[in-house]
Amino acid sequence: MSWQEYTVFLLESIGIYNKDLMSHYYKKIKKFMIWYKTKYGIELNDIPDIADSKLENQKKAISWRRIARAIEKNDFYLKRLSFAQTKNDDKQLMELIHKWDNLLNKTTKTDDKTLQKIIGEKYA
Repeated sequence: MSWQEYTVFLLESIGIYNKDLMSHYYKKIKKFMIWYKTKYGIELNDIPDIADSKLENQKKAISWRRIARAIEKNDFYLKRLSFAQTKNDDKQLMELIHKWDNLLNKTTKTDDKTLQKIIGEKYA
């Protein structure tokens, strides 16, 4: 399976349980791809499966692996794709938490300190 196929698989898997969360990731990823197209002229079909890992870690290269890893890590804000946390994202996250009570729970694994804080407050 290629990284592109894996990314689509992850999005579809999320969508089985939570269409709203899948839609959130899809919109952010689409915005990410549009930015790269505008800034560097990289078309969707030209996105590599894997880029230089050093450049990926420095957030200087686009790749399907980088996108898939962001989804794998439950990176709601997609900080790994150079997005910042916004008030609108915070509002959307809180709406998702209230709508889908199973979205975040004690067993949710994430490196994002903001999400860890929300989980801690919810289950304190």
